[in-house]
Amino acid sequence: MTARFAFVSFFYISSLFSGLESQERKINGDERKFKLIPVNEVKTLLAPTLDSGRLGVDLLIDGKLPKDGWRSTWTAWLKKNPTLIFNLGNEKRIGIIRIYFQPWDRSDELSEVKVEVSRDGETFLEFNQYQGFVSEKGKGVWAEMDLHAVKAQYFRLTPKYRGWGNLWGEVEFWEITN
Repeated sequence: MTARFAFVSFFYISSLFSGLESQERKINGDERKFKLIPVNEVKTLLAPTLDSGRLGVDLLIDGKLPKDGWRSTWTAWLKKNPTLIFNLGNEKRIGIIRIYFQPWDRSDELSEVKVEVSRDGETFLEFNQYQGFVSEKGKGVWAEMDLHAVKAQYFRLTPKYRGWGNLWGEVEFWEITN
């Protein structure tokens, strides 16, 4: 590998991650300002059931959305409800969590998501359960959960499915900046 190619590759990869950290959003009628933050690590005791060696949980925090349809980079749990723990690296004031998911058998396949929070990664407190995620089958869509302003380092998400299982593509954490 030439020095120039290495530099260009490093610059390109760095720009991808710096863009991830600098994304901002505003919700109409909401005075809060948000910034997308990187996730240090994601863990689960229940590995994905299909292509788990190739399509593991790390794909949920890589900043890339899978394409609609079956043969893409969806992290899948067939007839299983995983529990995922996201480590943000240090305490953040999170206002929004978004999950990019794809219903397969039913438009209401993602029945519920339980959110628990922790400051130390050992003791988790149940924060809330979110429901009502409905979308067209075979199409990726964002499920958005408003946490208002929860300060924690660790977030434990446990979905419940109806139908096929869980097909997830990405999970985002939006920090409140004001």
